[in-house]
Amino acid sequence: MSSPMSAGRKADGDRRRQRVVKAVNAATQKGSRITVSGIARQAGVDRTFLYRHRDLLALVHAAELEPAERDPSSGASAVSRASLQADLANAQARTVRLSARIQQLEKRLSQELGEQA
Repeated sequence: MSSPMSAGRKADGDRRRQRVVKAVNAATQKGSRITVSGIARQAGVDRTFLYRHRDLLALVHAAELEPAERDPSSGASAVSRASLQADLANAQARTVRLSARIQQLEKRLSQELGEQA
């Protein structure tokens, strides 16, 4: 059973998260410049809130990189939010795999050094 205080904190966090998502969506629709500080200000949260919630930070960064409008005369292909999110997910998965490999190698090294000692 959770205390009323922790339930209130969770509800407050959920409201803040919703405000951040709304701010990102509004800025994307307007085509305005998106920054972490700007979104935090628009949502009425501190920047540290975004940095503590990596999923929200990733959302802001993906929106930062998404082109406002595609310029047909440039001939360059636009980067979509979906492709950026896929790249981010792949990078995160690779990071997890590499971290596991590093731990495995550190354990082997420790065992080898232990046997030599």
